[in-house]
Amino acid sequence: MTLKYLLLLRHAKSSWSQDLPDHARPLNKRGRSAAKAVGGVLVAKGLVPKFIWSSDSARTKETVDRMFVDQSDIKTVYSNILYHASANTVLTFCNQQGEPQDGPLMLVGHNPGYEDLFGYFTNLSRHYPTGACTVLKRVDTEANWLSADAWQMRDLILPREIMAR
Repeated sequence: MTLKYLLLLRHAKSSWSQDLPDHARPLNKRGRSAAKAVGGVLVAKGLVPKFIWSSDSARTKETVDRMFVDQSDIKTVYSNILYHASANTVLTFCNQQGEPQDGPLMLVGHNPGYEDLFGYFTNLSRHYPTGACTVLKRVDTEANWLSADAWQMRDLILPREIMAR
């Protein structure tokens, strides 16, 4: 069995109102709402991840916590390696973890790494805002699972668009 869906998620909007180190910054009100909204879209599409590999920052943890009410079936790994990681570092981390045999797998992190990761997998260049979630579907099961050719973008979920509805 091969991984069929890969989800790339940039953490939701964080707060700058407190004098905290960057790693400890929580989400702001808009970020909390956005995380819940994006999670709701993924639930409605049947794309609740079975695995989450995330940065260990406060804002990524809070984003994950607010996305899904029931996380009992989700295996989550928080790693400092993914904190402000480049796209190459994220891909190296994924390679070291190995391809999950079921999924979806969600990767959660920060810019500029996630904007670059989006570009790597989609061959598109665009601003990757907070809370953005890219849904990638596996189109080539013979290719290495971390090869851009193995995936095709099926959706780009943007909090501002779904919260405006």
